Amino acid sequence: YALNGSKKAVAYTAPINMRAGGTISTWYKDNPLMKTSMTYAKVESVPLQVVFASSEEPNGGSAANMVDGDPATMWHTMYSITLAKYPHWVDFDAGKQKVIKGFTYLARQDGSLNGCIKDYEIYVSNDNKTWGEPILKGHFEKTTKLQKVMLNKPVKARYFRLRALNEQNGQDYASGSEFTLITE
Repeated sequence: YALNGSKKAVAYTAPINMRAGGTISTWYKDNPLMKTSMTYAKVESVPLQVVFASSEEPNGGSAANMVDGDPATMWHTMYSITLAKYPHWVDFDAGKQKVIKGFTYLARQDGSLNGCIKDYEIYVSNDNKTWGEPILKGHFEKTTKLQKVMLNKPVKARYFRLRALNEQNGQDYASGSEFTLITE
């Protein structure tokens, strides 16, 4: 195979990291005329794991749904047993320190806007204990479309907290389908 138009061929021996994007051309060693090329966009999001949620609905509302890559699943705060009150938050672990330049939030995609976050704060930590002041305060639109938020300046941290302050319809619920971090 060859990457990004390189004339130097490389034998395939292990998975190829295409996270930075680019074009890969592949062919059979015994038949170089049988060639194919594929272009990949740069992967800008960071794999995340949920390490804490202030509230979760026990019947399908796990905060882990916000990082599963499936917009059909969602995090929802508890409502069946008791109604959890605002603020609500989810803490995410990026696995190691990352330089982040923004994030995305996708509201629930099941046709309801119940729990869709209106006002929010973003916090960072390197030890998952010390959070300090929010690095960003903002407002999401009342929509089911993906919302992308860019920071004024990149920030380096391992842990990230999305803290919901209220909901689009004035209810005490919070929900979301997907949350991703955008790297430099």
